Amino acid sequence: MLAYIFWHWTRSPASEYEAALVGFHRELEGLQVPGLQATASYRIQGATWAGEGLAYEDWYLVGGSADLDVLNEAAVSRPIRPAHDRPAHLAEGGAGGLYRLQSGEPDLDAAEVAWIAKPPGLAYEDFYSGLPPLRALFRRQMVLGPTPEFCAFGARDLDGRLVRRERLV
Repeated sequence: MLAYIFWHWTRSPASEYEAALVGFHRELEGLQVPGLQATASYRIQGATWAGEGLAYEDWYLVGGSADLDVLNEAAVSRPIRPAHDRPAHLAEGGAGGLYRLQSGEPDLDAAEVAWIAKPPGLAYEDFYSGLPPLRALFRRQMVLGPTPEFCAFGARDLDGRLVRRERLV
């Protein structure tokens, strides 16, 4: 499983932006895009890489990398292009990342996740064995933005950036 994660921010009123985000996600889910397993959008706090102040985090879970092409085309396809463009035109900026599920099962309803980095020089096997029990762990696949290498669900005591989030859709 892969997660395409998109962080974005706006200067528009939150209610207007959030309504546009919810509308887009509902339209996208209604298309029943092959390979798209789930989407979620969150209002977040604590992600230093996501602009200053209020920001948003969108998750798109797909089965594999080939599904990303299908998702990309569907997201701007004729049936839902207006729903895509409403939040896109209100966005002030954004950054994205591609993460692979390393272990566990993602909980899209989780109110917080920890963004963590493997200490330099530590072997991955040692890093994984030193982690506390987690509901899920995603590992960055490509450096596409300024985010840490791992996203951990279910552990508050990790040495990393804890991001609080409120699910919108």
